[in-house]
Amino acid sequence: MGFEGTRRDLLKAAVAAALAGLPRELFALAQDEELVDFDDLSSFRVETRAATPRVKFFDLRRLTSLYTPQSEFFEFHQTETVRVNAAEWRLRVTGFVDKPREFTLEEIKQRADKRDLAVTVECSGNMAFGAFNGQVSTGLWTGVSLAAILKECGVKPEAREVVFLGLDVERERNATFSTVHGRSVFVQDALDPNAMLAYALNGEPLTPEHGFPLRVILPGWYGMTQIKWLAEIQVLDRRYEGTHMARNYHTIQQRPWPGDEAVFAETSISKTKLKSVVARVTRKKDESGRRQYIVRGAAWGGAAPLKSVEISIDEKPWQPATLGERNGNYAWVLWSLPWNDVTSGPHTVVSRAIDEAGNVQPTAAEFKEKVKTLREDNSQWPRRIVIT
Repeated sequence: MGFEGTRRDLLKAAVAAALAGLPRELFALAQDEELVDFDDLSSFRVETRAATPRVKFFDLRRLTSLYTPQSEFFEFHQTETVRVNAAEWRLRVTGFVDKPREFTLEEIKQRADKRDLAVTVECSGNMAFGAFNGQVSTGLWTGVSLAAILKECGVKPEAREVVFLGLDVERERNATFSTVHGRSVFVQDALDPNAMLAYALNGEPLTPEHGFPLRVILPGWYGMTQIKWLAEIQVLDRRYEGTHMARNYHTIQQRPWPGDEAVFAETSISKTKLKSVVARVTRKKDESGRRQYIVRGAAWGGAAPLKSVEISIDEKPWQPATLGERNGNYAWVLWSLPWNDVTSGPHTVVSRAIDEAGNVQPTAAEFKEKVKTLREDNSQWPRRIVIT
């Protein structure tokens, strides 16, 4: 079978064990349980755009386990899926380092600093309108330490940023030349112990759609930083001014300022915000033949740990949901709530997440008041449902 075959089997076993250890009632449908579909998904499609940009959503109604299958994992990249010859591929580390290096894929995979880490990845453009919050998924990523590689290459004292450059090239409108797709972070962020270079997802090698042979995983950061088809890590002594860094992936948020006028500041999008979603409603009959309803969903993101998730039905008082087990600091938490005394007709169901620092997931109105872009939308998502 060989080393790689053995390792794949071990990873598959680890994934299966992780799933088996979680409360089943929060995830898989029981034999006699059925999905009660929402009334707000008439225009939802998993396959949205084939290229430029490539957009594929994850259908949250299929949220039945902690890890999203690789075949269902959401996809977003600026151009087309890159097909890489692994034998010819090299990862280069260049710029302000003492020892520039090249790595083959096998050299990466044979390193001693391998690790598995559960991480939720969310696109900064993930929102209720249009995307139906389908640009988020969670996986068990396998890879090596980014910090260890940078330290081996010797980051120079004057280094300021670390740039990740992928093999996907793009051309701006009316431009006569192509540019490399890239994204940078500060050196201290690249040296975070949890930052990794991943080559497997859920115990299987990355598919081309998800960045084969190697991609960046920065836990807690929005997806635009998780560069796919990684070809070069460049250490700079100044700010990186690539297209998406300088002009595209920006946020405009209100900030405290003297005077009565609201003032906003523009900065690069970085880390995920506190968020929860209602993913699905199901029903089944109890022993007496009465229908029992359950609301399920997920919560993730934010600088502070998740404290609780609350649900409001038809604008009635908030009720606490039951949280599933936590799988580290960077993976979503699945939750559930029994819905009692259900009546026929239309209903609205909405969730909100609360963290240990007291932050509460905002309503759509609160979000729009503070943020003037369509990205980083972590607002509450009221779901419409009709019970018959």
